[in-house]
Amino acid sequence: MINIYELIYSTLGQLGHDVREQGTYAEDETFPESFVTYQVIDDSPARHADNKPTSLVWRVQVALYSKRPAIKQSASEAIKAVMLAAGFMRVGGRDLPFSEATGHYGYTCDYRFYEMEE
Repeated sequence: MINIYELIYSTLGQLGHDVREQGTYAEDETFPESFVTYQVIDDSPARHADNKPTSLVWRVQVALYSKRPAIKQSASEAIKAVMLAAGFMRVGGRDLPFSEATGHYGYTCDYRFYEMEE
C-alpha cells in the first residue's frame, strides 16, 4: 500500500518551495515568501470484492501561497504539471483571497489519487 503523504510531499517538493502539511505553521511563525501546503481531505473505497475494498480514492487539497503575484498566477499549471506526472487527477482549482496579514496571494486545487489494493 502506498504512503500517500510521502508521495504528495515528494511530488510537491519538485516545485522548489517549502512544503508543509496544512495547519503545521505556528501562529507566531514567519511564513516563507512562497510555500505550498497540502491536506488529505478523505479517502474512500472505490470498489469492493468479497466484502473487502479493492481500490481506494484519496482526495487531496493543495495550496500555493506567495507574496509574488506572478507565482500565484502560474500556480495552476505548475502544480498540475507535477501532480499529473505523479498519477494524480485534477478535480478543480480556485484563487484564494489576498491575506493582508501576511501579504500572500493564494491558489488552491483539489486532486484525486486512485490506488488499487494488491
